[in-house]
Amino acid sequence: MWHNRSQILMNKLGFLITQRVHEGVINHPTEPTMNVKQTALDAYLARTAAIRAKLERLQQLADDHFGHDPDAIDWGHVGDLGRVEAGLGELLALFGGDDE
Repeated sequence: MWHNRSQILMNKLGFLITQRVHEGVINHPTEPTMNVKQTALDAYLARTAAIRAKLERLQQLADDHFGHDPDAIDWGHVGDLGRVEAGLGELLALFGGDDE
């Protein structure tokens, strides 16, 4: 039941993010266009969009071996990725996505 509600919310948020970020909508649809006061939802959606963009960039970097020559990988690179992996695990735990 919770998963269904969560999925519906994520679908709604995804639509709102697309609407507000990609189509240039700034204000909540029920607010007058003259109102420039940011709501919590506006800030939430903006941060969600920023996180999605960073995740996409991280995926691009991962696809390119994080800019490293695979033949020149050393233990320092392994350690760097270990810190990244641990940080991502903490983020997943924070949002209930398991890990940690």
